Amino acid sequence: MTSVVVWLVIGHEMGEFMDQELREATEIFHHALVNQPDHIYGNQSAKNHFAYEEHLVWQVVDATTGEVRSRSHKAPAQALQRAPQDRVTWTADRQWRAYTSDFRNASTHFLVVAQSKKERDEVRGEVVLYTLMAALSMSLLSALLMNWRISQELRPLGTLSRDVQRYDPLRPETTPRSEPRQELMPIEQSISELGQRLAQRIISERAFTAHAAHALRTPVAGIDVQLAMAIKEAPDNVRPRLVSARDATKRLGRVMQALLMMFRSGIEPQRQTIDLNQLIKALAFHDLAISVRPDTVVAADPDLLAAALLNLLDNAHRFHASQVAISASTQGNDFILTVQDDGDGCTPEHRASLQDSLQHQAYGEGSAMGGLGLVLADLVARAHGGRAMLPECAAGFCIELRWPATQAGP
Repeated sequence: MTSVVVWLVIGHEMGEFMDQELREATEIFHHALVNQPDHIYGNQSAKNHFAYEEHLVWQVVDATTGEVRSRSHKAPAQALQRAPQDRVTWTADRQWRAYTSDFRNASTHFLVVAQSKKERDEVRGEVVLYTLMAALSMSLLSALLMNWRISQELRPLGTLSRDVQRYDPLRPETTPRSEPRQELMPIEQSISELGQRLAQRIISERAFTAHAAHALRTPVAGIDVQLAMAIKEAPDNVRPRLVSARDATKRLGRVMQALLMMFRSGIEPQRQTIDLNQLIKALAFHDLAISVRPDTVVAADPDLLAAALLNLLDNAHRFHASQVAISASTQGNDFILTVQDDGDGCTPEHRASLQDSLQHQAYGEGSAMGGLGLVLADLVARAHGGRAMLPECAAGFCIELRWPATQAGP
């Protein structure tokens, strides 16, 4: 659209400019011919040829007969205009743009000076082309300068963004420090204050977790010992209730241990090479037959993985599983830890509902989640950069924890 407008405007202006030049050329030819009467009255053409005559010609026309009395070397033999005109006009064939001028000493003759349409079109096209090329060059240069200027203006914001990604509230030396920009100072101050509040909260939670680990573990262990002794001494009709109470106490201890492990592990997972067999033995689920392929190792945070497995094994026990198979494999760049039991399982509809809740992290009330097991497993997988999946299985229940086999760089 811009090119069309430029073409029309420049074409119009160039047309007026060339018409003015045609008038001036007519005056020059008029003054040259008026002093040479033989060119006015003689029926002849000029013998000398000039380069300009390819596109600019003149004729001396008899106003009475319309015959050409004299002309330039390349001028047509037929009159371009048969009568004088007071303005620049196109000839009848529209191949010439002509202007006429009367001779005062020869009123029966007039001068016609014409410029070819081809020449005018070439001049107009070249001017428009050069103008567009210049405009395009200036636009390109302006775009480059603007892009450079914008990048310079946005550079502090990009630096601040990278600093925020690396910011650890527990490490004050990582606090974002961008270039001094007045408009960024409120953002930097808000980030710094938020980081201080988060750091204080994390320190408080870790202190509480450490205290809770010591304060809760001993009473629960004492309750378990007392219940074990009571079971031995209780009559047969009371013993089943005490056994149920002890099982509930053990489950409470395992859930408490899993939660403490998860909170104590910190924000970022501390990946280590873990032998699954040794990790499972440490969890002490003596009433479940747990099978793990020998020499199976994983790269994960041991505390987080223990918290997830504790709750998954507890889920299997609650849903009447007697055997649990734990396996590890890789698929592409992902590591897959599979936990499958032979318990009650769930319907395909319920499994789809659970998978949807895991995908959208819908852990609150009203979701399909009914306990901590799947929630903690999914949180642990996401802490490692992955997620939990619920594949179909013929019997029992199966869950896969997927995360990248190699940790992404910062």
